[in-house]
Amino acid sequence: MPAPDTIPLREVLESVVRATHQSFLGRKVDPTWLTSFTEELTRRTATLPLTDVITDFLQIIYTSPEAQARLLAGLDGRGIEPVVSPGLAARPSPLACIGAGCTPRTAGMLRRAGLRRWAGPFDWMTIPAEAVRDSIVDDCAGLLMASEYESIPAAERPEGSKGYLCRHRRFSEIYGPTYFHQYDPLEPAGYAALERATLRFREALRGLHGKLILQVTEETGRSLAAFEDTCDMLDRSARGAILVTIAVVEGSPSGPFPEMELSKARGVHRFLRCHTLSEASGTGYGDPLDEVVLLRGALAAPQLSSM
Repeated sequence: MPAPDTIPLREVLESVVRATHQSFLGRKVDPTWLTSFTEELTRRTATLPLTDVITDFLQIIYTSPEAQARLLAGLDGRGIEPVVSPGLAARPSPLACIGAGCTPRTAGMLRRAGLRRWAGPFDWMTIPAEAVRDSIVDDCAGLLMASEYESIPAAERPEGSKGYLCRHRRFSEIYGPTYFHQYDPLEPAGYAALERATLRFREALRGLHGKLILQVTEETGRSLAAFEDTCDMLDRSARGAILVTIAVVEGSPSGPFPEMELSKARGVHRFLRCHTLSEASGTGYGDPLDEVVLLRGALAAPQLSSM
């Protein structure tokens, strides 16, 4: 019998994209995205085994917020942790995930993924990486200094925003805009909430359990230096802490996926650079793929080695 004709690679990849969307998302793939996904997967097969390319794509779609929401509906509201827990379960040792700023989207992503177990002092803040570093150095004494708080009049807040309640004057003058968004520390209830969050953060740093401290920031000329300084401070004052800083780089990725690379490994700590597909929006990103890649990259980063 004659050998069957070989199926062109592009047809195979198109079938994978269609089947993945139908199985995990319950819908047909948009024709534009079908073309983009297929071209990107084809490009990756030039340097990676076909099985790895397909497996990675399946995982990206399966762990997307849309797929999680569909799974959540089928779980009768029991949560999406069954979707994200494999990333932690694959690690050689357990880790608690703690947000370390620099914008509210860090805490937002951890919360939606079921990885945020308690409120930290940098959640729901706009705070430069250098101010986070200083807070680790002085045990958050400067962050809690009420004399540095300055109320922001409603007329000066961005239109439609529920945040920007208060400014930390010292951090803002030295490092850049530092705002409290959810609680106003000038009010007794807001300050008490900040104190409780700070106490949890202090106890977590000194605890014996492993902890991944995630920080997402816009890349600046000072980002790497702030990361290295923070690593030094954590090595001196914390136990079992792994800092993962993700610097979001200006500009779009070259393909239809977010792009992430390991830029610096310092002991157990990792500094990553990422090109996202969309701009930050509120406590997350406009494109759900950005959030998936950022969280997956953060969980995998401690196991990566620099070249």
